[in-house]
Amino acid sequence: MIKRALAHALTTAWRQAAADWGLGAEAIDALADLEAGGSVLKLERPRVAAHGDYAVNASPLARLAAQPPPRIAQTLSSYLRSESWQVEVAGSFLNFRLQPGLLLAALADILKTPAPGANQAMAGETVLLEYVSANPTGPLHIGHGRWAALGDSLARVFRHCGAVVTPEFYINDAGVQMDNIALSLLLRCVDQLHRDGQICAAPLQALGADCGDGLPFAYPYPGDYVGALALKFLVEPSEKGAEEASPQALTLAAWARLQDAAALNAETGRLEVTLDDKALLEPFGQFAKTAMLAEQQALLARMGVSFEAWFSEKDMLRARGLVEAILNTLRRNRFCYEKEGALWLQSSELGDEKDRVLIKSDGQYTYLAADVAYHDQKFRREDDAGKAQYTRFINIWGADHHGYIARMRAALTALGHLNAPDDPRFEVLLGQLVNLLVDGEKTRMGKRRRMLTLSDVVEEVGVDAVRFWMVSKSADTTLDFDVDLAQSATQDNPVFYAQYAHARCAGILRNALTPPQTAAEPTPAFISAEALKALCEAPSHDALSPLFDALETPQALAAVRELILRLDRFEALVIDAARLRAPHLIARYALELAADFHSFYNVCRVLTPDESLTRARLGLILALRNTLAQALSLLGVSAPESM
Repeated sequence: MIKRALAHALTTAWRQAAADWGLGAEAIDALADLEAGGSVLKLERPRVAAHGDYAVNASPLARLAAQPPPRIAQTLSSYLRSESWQVEVAGSFLNFRLQPGLLLAALADILKTPAPGANQAMAGETVLLEYVSANPTGPLHIGHGRWAALGDSLARVFRHCGAVVTPEFYINDAGVQMDNIALSLLLRCVDQLHRDGQICAAPLQALGADCGDGLPFAYPYPGDYVGALALKFLVEPSEKGAEEASPQALTLAAWARLQDAAALNAETGRLEVTLDDKALLEPFGQFAKTAMLAEQQALLARMGVSFEAWFSEKDMLRARGLVEAILNTLRRNRFCYEKEGALWLQSSELGDEKDRVLIKSDGQYTYLAADVAYHDQKFRREDDAGKAQYTRFINIWGADHHGYIARMRAALTALGHLNAPDDPRFEVLLGQLVNLLVDGEKTRMGKRRRMLTLSDVVEEVGVDAVRFWMVSKSADTTLDFDVDLAQSATQDNPVFYAQYAHARCAGILRNALTPPQTAAEPTPAFISAEALKALCEAPSHDALSPLFDALETPQALAAVRELILRLDRFEALVIDAARLRAPHLIARYALELAADFHSFYNVCRVLTPDESLTRARLGLILALRNTLAQALSLLGVSAPESM
C-alpha cells in the first residue's frame, strides 16, 4: 500500500531528525507503530485536492522534540526527498504529491493480488461468532435479517484478515416462549377441528367460546403462520410424542384435559397452563420448533448465511449437570447467595447495576442461568491440542439486550473466564432496529400480527438488496429499509449502483476481447485473451505506463489518480472494518469506488485505436472489477457480469 510506504518513510525521517536533535530512545521510537496506524501522527487523504494526495500534521511531535511544529515539518521534509513523491510544507503540515511511477507500481501490485484486500492483521485469532439466535417460535423478522447480514459479513471480513472464525447459532428452544408457541398451536388445532366438525360446540360454549366464528382465545402467538402450522400438524403422519396416537387424537386429548382443569381465564381470555399440564404441550412445541427452525435455516441458507454449529438451549438444560456445575463454581467463588427461596448472582459487585436471579423460588432456572452455562462451555472448548479453542468471543444481540451485557460480563468474570468485566476477549455488538418502509410508510413487523417477515422482504427485493442494505449503515444506528427503493433499478438504489459499476467493467472487458463489428475489413479485438491474462497476472511497468499519457484534461488526470488511490486503500479499509467491527465501511467503499469508476469512464475512453493506451486502461478496469467484486463478496453480495 502507498500509505504504508509513506508511513515507513516518515518513521525513518523522524528517527533521523530525532537523533540529530539528541532525543532519547523513547522519542526516537515514537512513530514505530505508524505503519500499523497506531502512532501519534495521522497520515490521511486531504479533503482539498490542492493539499496533495496524502498529508500529515507534525504538531503532535512538538512535545517530544521541544521544537515548533513548522520547524519539525521543515526538518522532516529534508529527509523525505524521493523520486516517488514531492513533499510540500504548509505550516506544520507535510503534503505528499505522488508521482506516476509510485501509482503505477501500486496498480501493478493490486492486479497481481488474487484476493484484493487480503491481509494478516488478525492472523492467530480464533473467533467464536454467535449471531441471529432467534427463538424457533415463528418466522425470522427483518431485524434478524440485519443481524444475519452483519454477522456473516463480519465473519467474511475476519477471515480476509487471517482469522479463523466459527459462526454459531444458539437455539432458544426452552422457556416460556416455547410453552406459548405450543399452546398457540394446540388452540389453532382445536379451532381447526371445531371448524371441521370434529369437536362438539357444547364444551366450548361452556368456556364462553363463540363457536360460530372459531375460538376467540387470546393466542400468545396469533400470527397467521400458526394457523398454517396447525393444518400441517393435523395432516402430517409424523411422530408427535405419543405411541400410535394420531394428531387429531393428541389434540382432542389435550383439549379435554385443559377443559377439565378449567384453565381459561375469563378476564384475559388466555388459557393458563400449570406445570402439571405442560407435558400435554410437548408434542405441539416440538412440532412447532422443528418446523420453524427448518424454515429459519432454509431462509438463512438462501441468504448465504451459514453456521458451523447449532447449539440447543433445551439439550443443554436436559444435561442438568452443565448448569449445576456453573452454579457450584459461582458458589465456590462466593458470587452466589440465597434470598426469598431463590438463588442470586452477586453481579452488582462486578459492574452490573443490581444482582440477578439464577434459580427462581419455584426451582426453575432463569434464562440467565442457562445463558451463563452456554457461555461457560464456550470458554471451555478446547482444540485438538488441549488448548483453549478460541481467543475471542463475539455476540450480536438486539438493541433491547443492552442491559443484559453487564450481567453476562459479571457472570463470566465470576466464573474466572474473564480477568475483569471489561476484558476485551468477550464482545457484544448491538444491532439497532430496522424500520421497514413500504410506499414511504413504516410497516409493522413481528410474529404477533399479519406482517412482512424477512422471507417476504427477501422474496420482494432479492438477497443482494437485503444484504447490502442491512450493512449499509453502522450497526449502532437505526436503519430505514425502503422496500420500493431497494427493488428499483436506479442509481438511487445503492446495491444497484455498486453492482452496475461492476457489470459495466465486465462489459468493457468483454468488448475488449470481441472484434469490432463493422462493414469494413475484419479487424482484430482490442486485446487477446492471453494478453489480458498476462496483464492481470504479471503486469509490467511498460504495459501500464501509458495510463498517464494522452490525458487531455485535468479532469481525466484527476480521475485516473483518484481511482488508483481508492483501489490502493482497500486493504487498509478491510483492516479497519475488521478492527472496528464495521462492515458498513466496505459498503460505503463499494459506492465510492463505483462513483470513481463512473467519473473515470465519463472522461476517459477505455477502448481506443492506440493499442498500448487501451491495454493500460484495461489494466485499471481489471483492478477495479476485481476489487469491487471482492468488496461485494465480503458483504455476501453477488457481482453480476451484466445487468
